[in-house]
Amino acid sequence: MMKTMKSFLHLKDYFYENIASSNSSCPSSPAKWCSDGDQFCIENPTLIPTCLLALAIGLFCSKRISQLPGKFPSRWFYRLTFFLYGIMMTSAAIFHCFFNDQPKLSNIFKNTNEDSIQFIHLFVAVIDVGLTSNIAITFLFCGLCDIQFFNPKSIWTRWLLFILYFVVFLLWTLGILNNWTWSVNVLYFGIVSISCFIYAITQLSIKSNRRALPALIAGGLYGALGIIAKSVGAEHICKSEGLFWSQYIGPEFIWFLFSDISMAFIFIYVIRANQEKKIIMMKDPINIEEYPEKY
Repeated sequence: MMKTMKSFLHLKDYFYENIASSNSSCPSSPAKWCSDGDQFCIENPTLIPTCLLALAIGLFCSKRISQLPGKFPSRWFYRLTFFLYGIMMTSAAIFHCFFNDQPKLSNIFKNTNEDSIQFIHLFVAVIDVGLTSNIAITFLFCGLCDIQFFNPKSIWTRWLLFILYFVVFLLWTLGILNNWTWSVNVLYFGIVSISCFIYAITQLSIKSNRRALPALIAGGLYGALGIIAKSVGAEHICKSEGLFWSQYIGPEFIWFLFSDISMAFIFIYVIRANQEKKIIMMKDPINIEEYPEKY
């Protein structure tokens, strides 16, 4: 049990929290709102609106994509991507804001033994980080289906995706339990970077999507800026905002907010790209669905 807790805390220290050194401008602990008597506390309260926004974006975009008219072979994969984003950010809100205080969890989950609480803690953490990696993988499948590298209508394509989901969740679980130091670099930064890069390449190769590319570029820029704000730019942000404000709208808040903006722009790209294909199909007698290589 102690080993599990230490591994879990290592993941939080390495990946989630701004661990400030003695000479850092960032606060040593996140903002915390507590009820009378400190019986219940919410950490990082300003993250909650960004996570609720993410849930709204995920559900709205998933439903809107399902309603797009005409043929859209990779529709199911895009719907799944945005839906998972909303779920992932909801689990992130639970993890960041409610699950940081172990004694408080014991009060919340009364009549629950410590092993069960550890399991709940681990489960929420794995859902959060695992879905982050799997959303990137789903974007990869969206791109590969767009260029017909994978057959989006094949059941085997979906089974392959689900197998990768299972492998990623398993590796994250083992990484947390066994304190694998490489897990964050490989399973988060590695998978996200490679998957998003390949997705961008697939979209650049589709001629019919090029008028929609500014929205995709804007989405990529906001996503990159969010990661920079959380990592190498954290010290500069904290210094410019000051100790008080950086507790509320500091690097982590910017990271979450820019992730939402990034996904919103990617949704705009998907809608515009689909509209461009409809215009080309109306103007050109060549069927873009039957001859995608001509575009």
